[in-house]
Amino acid sequence: MPAPTQPALGDEQAFALHERCGAAAYGLDREQFVAILRDIQSKYLPLASPNEAADFCGALRLEELVLARGCAAGNERAWQDFISRYRNKLHAMALHITRDAAHAAELADSLFADLYGVNTRDGVRHSKLVFYTARGSLEGWLRTVMAQEFINRYRKQKRVVSLDEQEEEGTQFVALNPPPAASPDGRLETATDEALGELSAEDRFAGAVDARSA
Repeated sequence: MPAPTQPALGDEQAFALHERCGAAAYGLDREQFVAILRDIQSKYLPLASPNEAADFCGALRLEELVLARGCAAGNERAWQDFISRYRNKLHAMALHITRDAAHAAELADSLFADLYGVNTRDGVRHSKLVFYTARGSLEGWLRTVMAQEFINRYRKQKRVVSLDEQEEEGTQFVALNPPPAASPDGRLETATDEALGELSAEDRFAGAVDARSA
């Protein structure tokens, strides 16, 4: 049986990054921080040498990463800082996408609940912020996640409306397979394209990959 391989990112290098980004301020000790970095590195650069792993991890947006992971873990200071930096931005993003104040408030509040981890399973909070991997900006990732949430809500609404219309018309049907996702109309595509078009290429790519996981 082959011996287990050791993570490419060394402890000394990881500990230096821990000090550099101020992870302790958000309740992340060295071991937790190292585990997060090694998980991200193994996901995107699994065959890296120690130097390559250090360069990769050092290029991540570590200050934003520890803020996100601190929030996901329920650290109060992290959440306060997150609210201060991003609450108004998220509401502005939602308004830009929906073009309606009431819908924007609903979309932003729903996303905040998912980010905070309102939903629990077996007493454990589940925050979407654990899916942020810091390869692009946190703001760009949030914009991508919000755009995806808007699309999901739109498609769900379209399916409900379609079923209601069939029931009102007396249509009898048996759903043997899940109905295909409705194609977004021009307004939806325009809104999401504009929201994502403001991102850098790096943020669009990283955000899209992470948003699919979230």
